Amino acid sequence: MYYTSLKPQDVLFTKDYNLKSNTSHSSGGNQQFQLLINTQKHHFVSNINNHMEQCNIINNIIQYIQGLNPPGRFLIETDAANNVWACIDYEKIFSIVMQLLFEDLGNNNNVVGGLSGGAELQYPTTINAANNLLPTSYTNPPGLQQQQAVLGQGQQQEDCTSLQQQHDILQMQIQQLQQKMLQQQQQSVTTNNSMMMPSQSSQPQMAHINMSSNQPSTQPRMASGVSTNVSCSKDKEGSDSVSLRHWIERSKLKFAKDMTTTNNSNEYIKSAILIALMTIDYIIESEQEQNESIPLASLVSKNIFFYLMPDFVWIMNSSEDSNSDIGTVQSRLFAVGLILYELFSAEEPLIEDMPSFTNTASPSVQGIDLNTNTDAPSESKQQPDTTRPQKRLSTTGEGDKISSCIAKLEGKGAPRSICTLVKNLLDCSKGDYCDDDAYSSFADLRQDLTLMVDDPSCYLDDIQVTSSLPTLEICDKLYGRQDEETRLGGLYQQYMSEKTSRGVIISGGAGVGKSRLALHALKLTSESNGLFCAAKFEQNQLNSKPLQAVGELFNALCDVFVEGATPNDLLLVEYELQASLGNQAGLLMGVVPSLMKLLPSCWRQLLGTSSGGCVDIVVSMRYLFGELLRIISSHSKRPISLFMDDIQFADETSLLLISQLLISAKACSGGGFVPAFFIFCHRDDEDYHNTPFGAWLSSLSIFSLESIVLGDLSVESVNSLVSETLHLSPRITRPLSAVVHHKSRGNPLFLTQLLGSLHGQGYIYVDLTLSRWAWNMEKIAQEPVSPSVVALLTKEMKRLHADLQLGLGVVSCLGSSIQKDVLDILSKDLNVDLFDILNQVSKKGFMDKLEDDGAKFCFAHDKIQEAGMCISSSILVN
Repeated sequence: MYYTSLKPQDVLFTKDYNLKSNTSHSSGGNQQFQLLINTQKHHFVSNINNHMEQCNIINNIIQYIQGLNPPGRFLIETDAANNVWACIDYEKIFSIVMQLLFEDLGNNNNVVGGLSGGAELQYPTTINAANNLLPTSYTNPPGLQQQQAVLGQGQQQEDCTSLQQQHDILQMQIQQLQQKMLQQQQQSVTTNNSMMMPSQSSQPQMAHINMSSNQPSTQPRMASGVSTNVSCSKDKEGSDSVSLRHWIERSKLKFAKDMTTTNNSNEYIKSAILIALMTIDYIIESEQEQNESIPLASLVSKNIFFYLMPDFVWIMNSSEDSNSDIGTVQSRLFAVGLILYELFSAEEPLIEDMPSFTNTASPSVQGIDLNTNTDAPSESKQQPDTTRPQKRLSTTGEGDKISSCIAKLEGKGAPRSICTLVKNLLDCSKGDYCDDDAYSSFADLRQDLTLMVDDPSCYLDDIQVTSSLPTLEICDKLYGRQDEETRLGGLYQQYMSEKTSRGVIISGGAGVGKSRLALHALKLTSESNGLFCAAKFEQNQLNSKPLQAVGELFNALCDVFVEGATPNDLLLVEYELQASLGNQAGLLMGVVPSLMKLLPSCWRQLLGTSSGGCVDIVVSMRYLFGELLRIISSHSKRPISLFMDDIQFADETSLLLISQLLISAKACSGGGFVPAFFIFCHRDDEDYHNTPFGAWLSSLSIFSLESIVLGDLSVESVNSLVSETLHLSPRITRPLSAVVHHKSRGNPLFLTQLLGSLHGQGYIYVDLTLSRWAWNMEKIAQEPVSPSVVALLTKEMKRLHADLQLGLGVVSCLGSSIQKDVLDILSKDLNVDLFDILNQVSKKGFMDKLEDDGAKFCFAHDKIQEAGMCISSSILVN
């Protein structure tokens, strides 16, 4: 709209968006505007880390001018000869005010930057009764007393030096931004000024809220190579800010291009998710940090803006004082649902096609039109109500509208996860009677959006349903053990920095994840370029040789040391071993065959040496192992980690030997090299009183071993596992997780086997209509609770084919692992192909096939082996 007649309250700008000077109006609206800018500079800059307060300052300045009597306007000169003026839109004037508040900080008595003519602005000599700095010659416009109070708070004179330092920092930020924007404009020439999608090189990062502390994070949020930046380039008028609707309009071409591809994780969707996440962050921040919710009527897409300096998103408060109702949680979530529908569909929805919020329990928001600025019925602010009464069926018309919206979204190629998210928000239109899957809090919404950003392959992309249905794959990840992992990492770093012998002993019940946590030390050792060796004690010691597990541990240590050692290191190690072990090296070589690699010149002579000269072979072996560890450690340029699993099954001889190793490592501390780091795992669900292992545990107090005790998983940790396994939001899987947590008692092994069992029985399945995982809650709830994980495993094994049961039963009696040559012999005797049988068993998760060791199979857990032995007993009985 154009004007030729001006009012004294109007704020006038030239075509270059500089304040107009030397006019008959310069003593009116322009002077008032200049005074507001100058009086708010220090307040604005002092809140540099509080974007919400900065938005309020800018918004109050604009609303003060517009609230004068008669209302002031922000006009730009379009035709100086004919005195023609045009209104400046809110987005542009917001940008101008922000730039002016950043400029000329050190000299408040001068006109603001951008004012042509250089005229000085004099402060008023009197202060009105409200104790503000607004000129007394202007009357208070109706309804603006509160805004004046905010604008006119008396401020103490701040230290000029500190302010000048802040100003210098801000000016540097402005210069950096200008350089980036110049690069962006140069790049836009080659792209025909089309809407730019996220780019790490050309745009600054958007601020976001850290999920754990609700504080601004200094680290960028990365998502599969997608920048955290949102496309907010300058428009043709040079504005740094852009509204959500403007962004959508300029992105339609890119959107249409992406939607024609088969890859659901297109750039537009990822950018839109980041916008949605920052918007939700702003809403939550306004409620938690500012303790003031955004009015319901302001939660519309046209009120959402992006600004590049400083980087943030804000929602403009478009409601009047009489329309400050925040509504219920459901009404606010529904309003956000309309915004996100527009964002992900890239079109502004028609009001008649969209559902409306109706809730008989909340008449204050009944029938509110969230796409207009009309006032809702006045009502004092209330705290959002998160309770839900008994469900009630929605009207057919509203349900049809929601279904129609989601169908349009699916037709545009949006991922199923996005369609579900929007649907669950629009379902909040039923108010207190919304469905179970409908959102109940903004925290859940933020969590879902964050998961889509951080792990799009799991939570954003559609699951692929081809000719064969996808199998249920439990994520190979340690859940609910973050604190324990952190503690283990701290112990290892302390070991590395102090170069003293240290270790950890991890205890817990069967299947709680002790071994998995211990393998976190493998990651730590690899990051330190160290050597990691592991051994496991067998529950059934009948088929084991004396010191077999310890021998396997040192055999592996000799192998990895030789691979990384230099010829000079090997020569020195051989010399020291001969001097220290003497003729008894042959005794040690019988338990550690790879020792011959460290004694290449004399192993043949030593191997045949008699041990008859030993007074006590057991004592000699303790000494020999201790010396071998000391010598290798002293010449290894890489730290050594030794892991012994299920040490509760160790024989007394092995336990005494391990104590000697700890003593030897402790004696080497401070010797100029890094001794070994020990990790032990044992069960604590049995009584070890008056046993060799119990006595050994009591003796560990003299060593530098820390204790980590693992318990069962919490419901939240179980839900994390179920959520990732089923590729669904944690809020959707909570009911299922609660049931399986109760049945498995939070035991990780029990839980994974239970999920596999439920899937095998068809209670957890792929819904082909929705292309997502689903479950029969009634059948799962009725499934009897197994008394133990062994009972559950035995039950599952009995569902297998008779040949598979035979294979499991036979192999379980031979130990935790078996080689292919042994399988070949047994296959001939039993007239079955045990190798093929164990291949099928490994695909079902009961055993692991280790290709690196030639065809070797081992049980995934000793409880599975125990269940296999129960199957073996049943076979013998039959």
